Amino acid sequence: MSKKTRDFLFFAFVTIFIVMTVLISLYASGYKFNLTWPLKFNRLLQKTGMLNVSTLPKNATIFLNDKPQKKSPFSLLKKDFIATPAKIKNILPGEYTLKLERENYWPFERKIKIESGQTTFAEDINLFRSDIPLLVYPDENNNPILSDNGRYLYLSEQGKIINLKDGSVSSLTAGENMIGRWIKNSNRLFINGKILDPEKNNENNIAATLGQKIAIWYYNDFDGLVYYSNGESINRLEADNRTISTLIKGEKYLDFEPRNDNIFVIVKNENKITLKSYLIKTGTKIGEIELPAIGNYIFKQENEKRICLYDQKNLTLYLIDPANLKDYYVIKGIKSWAWISDEDLIYNSDWEINVFSLKNGQATLVTRVSEAIDNLVWHKNGRYFIFSTETSLNASDLQTGTTIKIFNSEKISAPVLDEKNNLLYFYAKIGQQSGVYKLLLQ
Repeated sequence: MSKKTRDFLFFAFVTIFIVMTVLISLYASGYKFNLTWPLKFNRLLQKTGMLNVSTLPKNATIFLNDKPQKKSPFSLLKKDFIATPAKIKNILPGEYTLKLERENYWPFERKIKIESGQTTFAEDINLFRSDIPLLVYPDENNNPILSDNGRYLYLSEQGKIINLKDGSVSSLTAGENMIGRWIKNSNRLFINGKILDPEKNNENNIAATLGQKIAIWYYNDFDGLVYYSNGESINRLEADNRTISTLIKGEKYLDFEPRNDNIFVIVKNENKITLKSYLIKTGTKIGEIELPAIGNYIFKQENEKRICLYDQKNLTLYLIDPANLKDYYVIKGIKSWAWISDEDLIYNSDWEINVFSLKNGQATLVTRVSEAIDNLVWHKNGRYFIFSTETSLNASDLQTGTTIKIFNSEKISAPVLDEKNNLLYFYAKIGQQSGVYKLLLQ
C-alpha cells in the first residue's frame, strides 16, 4: 500500500471519527437532523423533545403517527417495540397522533405536541377491555343496586338479592314499595322498615315492631339510627330499638334528612313548599327557604358539606349549605351525577357532561355527545367515568378528555360500578336475552 493511500485512509478515518463524534454528541444533547422533504435548511438540525407515557394497565405498545416505537431503529422484531411505561427521547418537534394498543383492550388515540427541549407527559392513561358482557341474571327491565363491598346485587323491580360470589338468589316478600338501599360499609339492605342481612340470612323487622303505617323511612349512615314519618310527625327509633322519640310534628312532611344535630324537612302547606331546618334536641326551627311549588323534591344523602336536594320533576339539583339555607347553588337539567370530591360534582344533562365546582360555583364542560345520556357513574381511583345512552356504554377519562365506546346493544340502562374489582353491572338486552350483565373494565 502506497504512502498516498495510507495518508488518504488516515485522514478519511479521522474525518469519519470527527463527524461521528459530533453527530453522537449532538444526538446525546438532544439534537436531530430533520430530513423531511422538501428540506428546510433553517430546520435541518433541531433540538428534540421527549415523551413520557404510562397506562393503566401497563404494557401497551406505543405508536406515533401509526409507527410503532422501537427500542432500536434497526430492529425488525416485534418484541423490541416500546411498551408503557416509557420515556421516548429524541423526538422531532411537531404534532403527532399518539396511539396505544394492548391485546384485548380498546385502542387509545389522541393528538399530542412535542416541543423542543421539553418533555410531553401522557401519564396514567386508562385503557379499557374489549370483552363481551356476561349475563348475571335474566330478567326484564331491572335496576341493579350494588352493595358497598361488591358482594351482593339488589334488583329493586323484582325484590331479589343476588349473591355475586356463588350466584344464589333470594327473593323478598312483595310489597307496595320495593325500593331499598345498601347501608354504607356493610352487607345489610334497608327496605320498607326492614334491615336485611343476606350474609347471615336474617332480618330486623322494625316496621312490624312499630305497628304503624309509615310514609317515609330513613336509615342514617352517620348515627346508625332509623328515622321515619307517618305523614304529620317525624320520629326516631333509639339505639335500644324500643324507645321512640318524636322530633317534630304538626305539618305535612314530603321528605326529610337528619344531619348531625339538625333535621331538614320538605314541608307542603296548601300551595307552598318550603325547606326548613330544626334542632333535633329541642325541635326549634333555625332556618327556612321557599322552593318552587311545582317541584317533586327528595333528599340525597351524599355530601357532608352540602345538602343535596333533587327536584325529580324539573331535573334540578339544589346544593345547600346546611349552616345557611339561603346559601345554595342550583344546577338545572341534571339527570344523574356523582361526587368527584367534597368540592366537585360531575353530572350530565341530555347531551353534555360537566364538572361543577363548589369553590367558584362554575360548571366546566367535559364532553358533548350526539346521543342522549341516561346515566353516569364515577370511578374514584381510576379518575374516569362511565356513561350510558339507550344503546351504548362509554368510558371517558377526565384527565385526557378522551371518550371510548366500550359496548353497543339494543337496550342499555342503570349502570352501577364495582370499583374494587373494576366491574360494571348494568341492565341490557343483548340479542334475545334481557337481564343484568357484568363487564370487566380493566
